[in-house]
Amino acid sequence: MLRFAAHRADLPLVPAFITIVSAFLLGLPTQSVCAQSVSPASLEALFGEPVTTSATGKPQRASEVPVPMEIISAEQIRRSGAHDIPTILARYTSLDVQQYNAHDFSVGVRAFTTPMGQRLQVLVNGRQVYLDHYGYAAWDSIPVQIAEIRQIEVVKGPNSALFGFNAASGVINIITYDPIHDQRSVAEVRVGSGGYREVSAVATAPLGSAGGVRISAGSRGERPWARGYTDFEVQELDGRRSPTRNQVAAEAAFNLSPGVRLSFDASYSRAIAGNFQDYGQVWREDKRVWSLRSRLTADTDLGIFDAQIYHNGLTNTYAATSYPLDSGLTVADLGHAFKINPAHTLRPVLQLRHATMQPLPGAQVSYDVVGTGVMWDWALKDNLTLTSSLRYDHLRLGAKGYDDPAFPFGNQSYDRAFGQLSWNIGAVWRASDLDTVRASAARGVSLPSLSDYGWRDSYPSFGYQDTGTPTIAPTVVYSYELEYRRKAAIINGNVGLNTFLQSYRGFTSGLSTVTFVPPDVALNTYTPVNLGKARVAGFEASADGVLPGRFIWGLRYRLSAVSSDFRPSQQDPKRVSPRHLATLRLGWSDDRWEVDVFGRYSSSIWGYRALNEEDVAYVEVKNYAALAARLGYKLTERMTLSIEGENLLHGRQRQNLAIEAERRVYVSLRSEF
Repeated sequence: MLRFAAHRADLPLVPAFITIVSAFLLGLPTQSVCAQSVSPASLEALFGEPVTTSATGKPQRASEVPVPMEIISAEQIRRSGAHDIPTILARYTSLDVQQYNAHDFSVGVRAFTTPMGQRLQVLVNGRQVYLDHYGYAAWDSIPVQIAEIRQIEVVKGPNSALFGFNAASGVINIITYDPIHDQRSVAEVRVGSGGYREVSAVATAPLGSAGGVRISAGSRGERPWARGYTDFEVQELDGRRSPTRNQVAAEAAFNLSPGVRLSFDASYSRAIAGNFQDYGQVWREDKRVWSLRSRLTADTDLGIFDAQIYHNGLTNTYAATSYPLDSGLTVADLGHAFKINPAHTLRPVLQLRHATMQPLPGAQVSYDVVGTGVMWDWALKDNLTLTSSLRYDHLRLGAKGYDDPAFPFGNQSYDRAFGQLSWNIGAVWRASDLDTVRASAARGVSLPSLSDYGWRDSYPSFGYQDTGTPTIAPTVVYSYELEYRRKAAIINGNVGLNTFLQSYRGFTSGLSTVTFVPPDVALNTYTPVNLGKARVAGFEASADGVLPGRFIWGLRYRLSAVSSDFRPSQQDPKRVSPRHLATLRLGWSDDRWEVDVFGRYSSSIWGYRALNEEDVAYVEVKNYAALAARLGYKLTERMTLSIEGENLLHGRQRQNLAIEAERRVYVSLRSEF
């Protein structure tokens, strides 16, 4: 069903059908959500703050979004001095950003930040870049150059009903500049210690009077961090491979008529490096990731229609294996936001997904997912809104080529289907011009990855094999949050406090964490399991302001207390995230100079480290502080020379379960055209 529907030529007609059915069922006429589409820059200028359409499908000020959200602006991104998206997140938010090597990251929201961590949905302009094969975001394979990012939206907590089933702990939505409205072209060269070299460019040009195209590309290489590898990782797994990354992407967009927009985008990325796996070992990976997408949006008198179809492809080759892993994902998204009357906005959605993975020649596991839902935004008063979302996802699992007596599960074991319900509800009360209160509750769902379901490999020389489990259950997350924000004149900025309570049921371990020996099988077999229940409680405090003399500053603190009744496993997810995490930034600028300093503190964490094919060690990373800085000088209005440094307090420092972090310094030259 999904493969047929996803390739139909009349796919954009489905939103109109949804609109007609919705209006008929409600017995009410529909109204436009927005009279005419305008550029994001125009909306920001109008409202005086960042604007997003991610949460509800209609333009909203950041202060009015019904979910906990932070927006990192293009100016903040530029002044961060970062050349990785996770590094930007680490410097401006209280997210738990774990860096395992010069290029290798995992990002968590409030807890459970395991290597290759699941449950965090990552999007680029609404297209998923989260990889279904293993259920994580490969940050070094996201084909976006830092200079083309307009803003990064950080959504915290489970939001499956709004963003899909992978958004069980949060969402990172990366928004790039619009090729029609933003004529932006940038070139940048960066060199540094550790053999670092990078070149990137973004070029935008008009296509006729109503279109535009943006092309971006980047290439980078460096030496990995040097200390912390085991002999087994170096000699057998090529774990100390120097990381390289090459990317190219393009987007073309056309205004077919007032309010109607058609766009196409494509991307390709290849990243080769030694990456820290979730069971505590560094393996070399060669990842080739590509995507194709078409998208149609129409801002009409009947509301905002949005339809997109895209395909993501992955070919991944691991060290010590003779065959590549192939995985593919095809998605069709349909949505329509419309007003019943001035107080009520609805957005029904339909999503069709088809995901496949081929872990071995002749073997394939796949699932089809049909997701349906509706968002209802109700303006109870001028200063009080209530937003509710309900979504149901139905999954059908299947496999072929799995009837191998060496493994415990055959083709018939994968003939199963089930459904999951998720919901979000959030109220925003603008108590005054200065004060905003946001309360929210949610039920999120994290479906197992294709690897959790159907991974298969065998290493007889090492004495073990891996297999997925078709009967593993999804992880369900319940969340309750209360947030208060205030514009504070005394600091010429804002303060905020957010308290949260989250409970997890059926928490999944990920692949290769529990060992058993099946009957009549000589090899130990590793397989994922549901570890049990967990609870996370805590709060996040924030403050941002402007000081006399052109100084800006920001502070974030997060307390996250985890309790669980997990069964033993080779992962220990309850302790891999710090209980206390704080970030501080301070900046100054004049007409020529820019100075920015970023500090970060993390309390201790614990986790497992695989020493070889048999032995595992339980290690502690003690609390640490890290410092980064950027000094920029404008040679001209469009050209800036910068010196950037990270991990400046120590030449080497233990910050993670894998490799010791190194101090590195860079020089970059950036030119805008």
